[in-house]
Amino acid sequence: MEPSPDFYACLNIPRSASPDDIRHAFRKIARRFHPDVNADPRAADEFKLISTAHETLTDVARRAEYDTRLAALDTPFAIESIYSRKYLRAMPNPQVVYCLLNIKTIARSKRISPPLNLCMVIDRSTSMQGVRLDRVKSAARQIIDRLDKGDFFSIVAFSDRAEVILPSQTCENKMSIMSKVNAIQANGGTEILEGLMAGLLELQQNISSKSVNHLTLLTDGRTYGDEDDCLLLGVLAESDGIVISGLGIGDEWNDTFLDQLTATTGGESFYVQSIDAVEDLMIQQVRGIGGTSAQRMRLQITCDADVNLRSAFRIHPEAIPLLVEDQPLRIGSIPRIGTTSILLEFVVKTGTDSLQNIARVTATGDILNIGTIDEKVITDLALPISSISKAEPPPLAILQAMDKLTLYRLQEKAWAALETGKVREATQHLEMLASRLLTTGERDLAQTAVEAAHRLGESNQIPSDAKKRIKYGTRAIISKI
Repeated sequence: MEPSPDFYACLNIPRSASPDDIRHAFRKIARRFHPDVNADPRAADEFKLISTAHETLTDVARRAEYDTRLAALDTPFAIESIYSRKYLRAMPNPQVVYCLLNIKTIARSKRISPPLNLCMVIDRSTSMQGVRLDRVKSAARQIIDRLDKGDFFSIVAFSDRAEVILPSQTCENKMSIMSKVNAIQANGGTEILEGLMAGLLELQQNISSKSVNHLTLLTDGRTYGDEDDCLLLGVLAESDGIVISGLGIGDEWNDTFLDQLTATTGGESFYVQSIDAVEDLMIQQVRGIGGTSAQRMRLQITCDADVNLRSAFRIHPEAIPLLVEDQPLRIGSIPRIGTTSILLEFVVKTGTDSLQNIARVTATGDILNIGTIDEKVITDLALPISSISKAEPPPLAILQAMDKLTLYRLQEKAWAALETGKVREATQHLEMLASRLLTTGERDLAQTAVEAAHRLGESNQIPSDAKKRIKYGTRAIISKI
């Protein structure tokens, strides 16, 4: 059955609402999202949707037909909202409020682990020769051993050009597949575009809305001149329901590029600091992929008038910053067990009503096993307005998220200052980061930050390995929440 928005949720009314209730709710919500009063670029689309909901639910025949279809739909996930405060103050100045969205799968006993459609795209350039390629091949063999016979698996190796080592196929003959892995040899340069194109073509052979379609890219080098084309491939992959994740080995790869590429699909990038860790990281990642219940998850945040979404960050399961200018926010997959958490930061100017509407959140995703795409769940964010001046501490979950997000932002500020030549400012941010890391018990990462600040003061430069350790280390701290 084709998924459909919940028109009752669109209007914030129960399914037993009377015609008068429906009309009253429509007039109230229409005032929030009418393009004449709401400058959010997504308000016009929201207004069209609630207009369609109103037209459908106020027509007796159309409502009956819609209710029949709605009763057959299986609500796939739920959204819980936790705010940094219980109420907003009645004041003329804008105020900041954080909202932690916890997105969970609604358990169904019939839902089992979906099949995998997995492609490994392996950098085999000359710099991978030796222990790096040996460890990657060892990890690939262990992953193959853990795959089910019905899973589809393929391998592409690339340097200056790409070679399909293993065309997409089921994992019935694992010994034969492992022998293909063993034959991979290192040579040539690094052209990621070649590997991406070949890998995505292999995934297309067996792509399905009921499968986890995933491409894992492993590289230790920079690709030159084809970054924009790679990012375009990422956008096309996301539209097909394919997630791209990346593992950067060593110090020479471009972390900014890999972050951008994986973010286009809601995937993650990881830093493999020590080659000894590559096997565990690769196996852990594939294990997480196998626990997926929904993929291609996106959040559309439509703010109310006088409200601005200032920042967004995925907190869990893997921490990644989200670009609020690039909506819908691509948040990747939802695990079958556990929660995906997003921290939103709003700047709100309160009105005169007793309740301040903040934003409408529309979560959209593809539900595996049942194979439906673009399932939608709608929730509204709102807080009461009070004249009480006494502030209460935020809930523990919000406080932990905000504290650890501060660590990540300190290192971001350090790199931004360094790029503009403000060496002293960058050094101060790193020193402050080191101090905060010590208070959280992260002694090793704190020491790395101290050494980076010292090196910066001496030479105006920071080694790329130290920058990556700090960047991805602070992300890992956030994910521990």
